[in-house]
This record gives sequence, C-alpha cells and structure tokens, in this order.
Amino acid sequence: MKRIYISGPISGIDRAVYLANFAERERALRARGFDVLNPTRLPPARWLWIYKVLGYRLTLLYDLWHLLRCDGITMLDGWQHSRGARLEKATADIFNIEVITL
Repeated sequence: MKRIYISGPISGIDRAVYLANFAERERALRARGFDVLNPTRLPPARWLWIYKVLGYRLTLLYDLWHLLRCDGITMLDGWQHSRGARLEKATADIFNIEVITL
C-alpha cells in the first residue's frame, strides 16, 4: 500500500478551514486504499504549544522528514501560494516522490 503525504496551505488560513481541507483529502485517499500521512495530525500541528516552541523552520523540517518516508504526495488547492507546500513539492520532485492527483 502506498503511503501518501498531504501538502497544502496552512499559514494564514483559519485553523478550522485548513483542518477540514486536509481531513477531506485524507478521507478521499483512504477510500482509494492509500495509507495517508496528514501533517495536521502530527504533534506540531495538533498541539500549538509545540509549534510555538519549535517554530516554523523546525516544524517544516519535521514535516519534510515525514514526507521523505512516503511514496507519494498530493497537493491541495492553493499550494502554489504556500511557501511550505512549495518546498514540500520541490522536495518531492528532487527525491522522485510521485505526485498523486485526485
């Protein structure tokens, strides 16, 4: 089973909105039989106090480490306007991680 990382905009978006966007994509991928890594479920995103301690850069590095353990990446709408999502996409391209579209 392929493990797919979800990438998309988070910064500057209402928390409830980005959580719903990532959860919706997670459900769609699981319905297709994928093992899904939803970064909004990782500790820095789930517990904001950890994010405040780690900061943006370390949180992004943590997410990239998880991405590198995946077989594919899927991009949410608006990813092109997100610095972190663009870096995740570039990382996937460099390491030949398949881009999965729905």
